[in-house]
Amino acid sequence: MVSKHSMESDTNIAKPKKRRVQKERRQGPRRSILFSRLTRVIFLSHLFGLVILMLGSLTLNQYTVGLIEARIENLKSQAQLVTSIMADTATGIGADAQLDLDRSREIIGRLDLPPGWRLRLHDTGQNLLVDSQQMNADITVSELDPIEDVIEKENQPEKYEFSWEKLLKGLPWRERGRDNNRRDLGSELRLALAGNTFSGERYDVDDRLIVTVSTPVYRVQEILGVVTLESFDVEDIVDQERLSLLPFIGWAIFASMISSVALTMSIVFPLRDLSRAAEIVARTNKKIDQIPDFSYRKDEIGDLSVTLGEMTRGLYSRIDDIADFAADVAHEIKNPLTSIRSASDTLNHAKTDEQRGKLINIIQTDVSRMDRLISDISKASKVDANLARDKAELINLPFLVQNVASLYMEMRADDGVKVTFNMAENQKDKDIYIKGFETPFAQVLRNLIDNAITFSPPNGNVQLSLKTIRENNAKRVIVTVEDDGPGIPVDNLETIFDRFYTDRPRGAQFGSHSGLGLAICRQIVTAHKGYVFAENRVDGDDTLGARFVINLPLQS
Repeated sequence: MVSKHSMESDTNIAKPKKRRVQKERRQGPRRSILFSRLTRVIFLSHLFGLVILMLGSLTLNQYTVGLIEARIENLKSQAQLVTSIMADTATGIGADAQLDLDRSREIIGRLDLPPGWRLRLHDTGQNLLVDSQQMNADITVSELDPIEDVIEKENQPEKYEFSWEKLLKGLPWRERGRDNNRRDLGSELRLALAGNTFSGERYDVDDRLIVTVSTPVYRVQEILGVVTLESFDVEDIVDQERLSLLPFIGWAIFASMISSVALTMSIVFPLRDLSRAAEIVARTNKKIDQIPDFSYRKDEIGDLSVTLGEMTRGLYSRIDDIADFAADVAHEIKNPLTSIRSASDTLNHAKTDEQRGKLINIIQTDVSRMDRLISDISKASKVDANLARDKAELINLPFLVQNVASLYMEMRADDGVKVTFNMAENQKDKDIYIKGFETPFAQVLRNLIDNAITFSPPNGNVQLSLKTIRENNAKRVIVTVEDDGPGIPVDNLETIFDRFYTDRPRGAQFGSHSGLGLAICRQIVTAHKGYVFAENRVDGDDTLGARFVINLPLQS
């Protein structure tokens, strides 16, 4: 019989926990080039400035203001000339003075007013006496359209015709400006009859811009009437200026579109290619060299492509290193494990205490070897993480090398090996800096010194030196570690930097070294954008010892 508690338990176990499902990213381009945000930004940024330029050119505010001011001055001078002539031809003196209406008509009729100008004469009662438009009006005689055509035209719906003039006039702030500046002829006449000259811009009922001047006609000190001179052609002049700007605006739009297309092709297209290549690299390990090379551009996109390429190669190199490292670790750990298993199996069949003691000693040695191996593997695996996490800083290299050498000088090896540091006389007072990580680089020096001490004979000497050189038009710094040992076989000058490679001197305890020290040195030096190699110190056919050379870029 199954209990209720066990049933609840089974039910709870059967219920999977809800997990937030992330949307899978789509492969390839995520949007069309026409709907790319970057493309829109490029086009809109060009068009925004162009639209402002167009509106400013079409409104021509400053030009219009200057034209109106000039036209007002012109109208004033013309109106004063007319009023002075009318005042001279007026009859009577004082309160009996009055305008000679016939003479005034004759004067106005003789005036050669430009097209779009109008002159009117009012008396003191604001009655219109003379109008230049009525005097110059011509009567045109022509046949009327048939009544059917007129009715048909009236019944047809009015066609809407687009024009920039209607669009600009329909702007709300321009409508408010016209309403606030609507013309009132009566108030102009009253102001002039009071002895003042009115001048300014006004809008009539048809929303036409009128520049008008109203000035009184004096006979001595008596006001006999008002001359009003108007101009309707200011807007026509401004419209002509606008039309003359349209070709330039068209060319500006064309240039803006060409510039936007060029920027899209030079910025958006390469970025899309880089993004697509990076996505391919992220999804497969068979496209390592898919990052496009735009280094020829010599700009930020070129730098980005180079950086992405280096990052991709570094990433896959690190992945390969991890895979190789895991294989090497498995191989190195398998050897002592096999030895321990064999010894433990044989231990059950050992008949004497001496045989059991030898087998137990083998097991203990292999356990110690595994412990040391795992510790060194742990240190090696943390090197990359520490280098990626730490921030590079300037390192005073002579000071660091001197401190490491002084530590070994004070400790003095049991076999009397001496560690010394020498620097060229001409460089002792110079500041020699590198950019890197102080603790990892100090570990490089300690590993090389420990390795040199291991191979040095009793009372030998481990020599550290430092100097600067010029290599490929760049300043470099060289750090060397030399010993008095037997040297390195020529075939092994490069192999010694492989992981788990060991070539111990005679008499050294088996398993006392993991073979990771020099591999870690190369790993750290490479992270400092330098390189390390080994060579032998020779004198003719005699080998004087080994020399390890670290070559690093000098930081100014």
